[in-house]
Amino acid sequence: MLTRLYAALCAAMILFTCALASSQTQYQVIYNFGSNGASDGLLPSGKLLPDALGNFYGTTLGGGTNGYGTVFELSPSATGWTESVLYSFCNNGYPCPDGEYPASGLIFDELGNLYGTTQLGGANGQVCCWGTVFELSPPAMQGGAWTESILYTFGGNTTNDGCYPEDKLTFDAAGNLYGTASQCNGPPYAAGSVFELTPSGGGTWNETVLYRFCANGHGSCPNGATPKAEVVFDQAGNLYGTAEYGGRGGGLGGGAAFELSPAQSGGWTEAVLRAFLPAGGVSPLSSINIDPAGNLYGTTSSGGKFSQLCRATYCGGVFRLSKVNGQWKATTIQFNGTNGGIPVAGLFLDSKNSTAYGTTQYGGTQGSGVVFKVQGDTESVLYNFCSQSNCADGYEPVAALASDTSGHLYGTTSRGGAYGNGVVFEITP
Repeated sequence: MLTRLYAALCAAMILFTCALASSQTQYQVIYNFGSNGASDGLLPSGKLLPDALGNFYGTTLGGGTNGYGTVFELSPSATGWTESVLYSFCNNGYPCPDGEYPASGLIFDELGNLYGTTQLGGANGQVCCWGTVFELSPPAMQGGAWTESILYTFGGNTTNDGCYPEDKLTFDAAGNLYGTASQCNGPPYAAGSVFELTPSGGGTWNETVLYRFCANGHGSCPNGATPKAEVVFDQAGNLYGTAEYGGRGGGLGGGAAFELSPAQSGGWTEAVLRAFLPAGGVSPLSSINIDPAGNLYGTTSSGGKFSQLCRATYCGGVFRLSKVNGQWKATTIQFNGTNGGIPVAGLFLDSKNSTAYGTTQYGGTQGSGVVFKVQGDTESVLYNFCSQSNCADGYEPVAALASDTSGHLYGTTSRGGAYGNGVVFEITP
């Protein structure tokens, strides 16, 4: 993700509103990063988190006071939207014991504290710089500063607990946190892990690795390797996720959708639900979404059809996994460049309308990404990014969409906008 996002940014003009001529879809940029240089953040990459008051919270991979990323709040008013930086990472100097480069979305607890991960940074004695889990606590008085606490610093192969967490955390009913570390679970290979953090009193948390992915190499790892997305619970307490590589032996390591189930004797049991193959889409980077019927949804970032609009590679697709007679069956929709390409984010499910919404990083009429919807087995484009002069509307979205109570969708682009640092947008399907 770091490599994709740190390419040159395009200069742009401010966009207020634009609409697709071919539909009633309304698209509007509500915030342009870079109005104060990079101090308000740049390269937004995580899914936005709404609160009950209509505010949104998110992270930027770069920028801020120190250049190592931010947590921000976006608040509506009668005159528009106002951004506030709640925290700038690396406040104590390199190697950033408070974390650096947050790529994940955020989650709340019932007290209004925010939780997230950073891909790098952290320090704990001899352990340094493999990523962190952090908490941000709101100020006791209005106008005060938010307080950051590091709940856990990863030790990588030093402690075999994983490294480089890239996505959101998940709470269970007891207040424990779950997540994935994309690499590092011990030699000889860095295949990643699923972990749990449990509060132990006094502000300390204990980490338990629930599952270590195969250490025999990415391509030949039948149970998956390199999980980069969050894990989610179903109603029975099972965890679901994706792994970018592995899933099948013999070098056919196109990634996997997996389930972790708590075992009666303790521990967790992993099962591969889908081993991805090139023809149908490979390399899932997205989280799993679960609909009320128990079907699983996600995206694959590669495989499928080839197109120049997908940066001269394979375009990926959307998948649905349904359980039929005890077996998981896959239905896929492939991007072809024109209708989008290379989705790296998960989906937003609107169960009322049986519709899934998402973004692709590339593809579309400009090759700069799209917002799309899927109903049944049909995909359609709602918006093509970089449709405005100088990419004023933003381009290359890498985060999933969020919704408000009125059905408007919100997201970010990692690049473009008035200052080239990315935007926050609102779209009304």
